[in-house]
Amino acid sequence: MASTGIIMAIAITLGTTLILALVGLPFLLGALRGRQLLASGLPREAEIEYMGDTGVTVNGQPMVSFGLVVRRPEGAAYRVTHRQTLPRIPMGLIVPGALVPVRVDPQHADRVHIDWAAWRPAYPGA
Repeated sequence: MASTGIIMAIAITLGTTLILALVGLPFLLGALRGRQLLASGLPREAEIEYMGDTGVTVNGQPMVSFGLVVRRPEGAAYRVTHRQTLPRIPMGLIVPGALVPVRVDPQHADRVHIDWAAWRPAYPGA
């Protein structure tokens, strides 16, 4: 009888662990891809075309869906949709029309990551 209780406890623990891993894995992979892009991606500038709330919060920061127009050095531009957390400090300044630094995957131009550490606000008339 006691062995049945232990087996049930182990099964519940393993099931819970599996569920938590499946839920958290996409966030972990996204964070790792973002760090990799920040380290090795091509620096570009992007204009925020639109923003949408995803309803997800990660470490107290809202996850936002960004519509970006990424500019290539030769002047050509292309659109991408990107999901990333928005830090609280620049929250009121990040609006459609704002320019943000991004890092672009050299092999997949649609994979971008906003470089919040390199972001500086643009002031009107500056």
